[in-house]
Amino acid sequence: MNARSSARFLVHAATVPVVASLRLASVSAMSLALVLATVAPADAHEVEKAGITVAHPWARATPGGATVGAAYLEIKAAAGGSDRLIGASSPVAGRTEIHTHIHEGAVMKMRRVDGLDVAAGGFVVLKPSGDHIMLMDLKGALKEGDLVPITLQFEKAGAVAIEASIEPVGAMGPHGMDHQPGHGSGSAHSDHGTHGSHTDHGKHGAGAKH
Repeated sequence: MNARSSARFLVHAATVPVVASLRLASVSAMSLALVLATVAPADAHEVEKAGITVAHPWARATPGGATVGAAYLEIKAAAGGSDRLIGASSPVAGRTEIHTHIHEGAVMKMRRVDGLDVAAGGFVVLKPSGDHIMLMDLKGALKEGDLVPITLQFEKAGAVAIEASIEPVGAMGPHGMDHQPGHGSGSAHSDHGTHGSHTDHGKHGAGAKH
């Protein structure tokens, strides 16, 4: 091997590990990005304050002419203390109420409740055909892809501001899911909080399936 060939061999030998390292780093970065993209929607959509965590808030888009909408979410209380959701408000609605569904014989009805208790270390899942936040007298249509600002009021934690993603009309969960994510989703036990007094729910007009 002459001097020129030796030099080429040495350059090639020194370059191979560098190229391999760059390729490995690129693959690792892509893998990390894929993992983050997979977990971000579930982990990033949470707000925590004073022992209360609100996760996965969302609302359905409303069809034209609808005057009501509904928002869903999960509320978790820290092991150190319980709390109670006592109200909600949103700039997109003239009034906002906490509602639940009850069965009377073969008929399911919606009713307003005064609040939802969240036990220490427990959770309450607000989901379609269950407890939910009713957005009434809407000031405009809820459009898919937008965010709805909602302020939840708790007895102990106070005001907790959240943003609910607006999902398609008829959606059953956020981010393309077919259910409301949460500790109680798909389980056999009840994930409803304890309700206060309630009143019969009146008619809501177009699009009032919640």
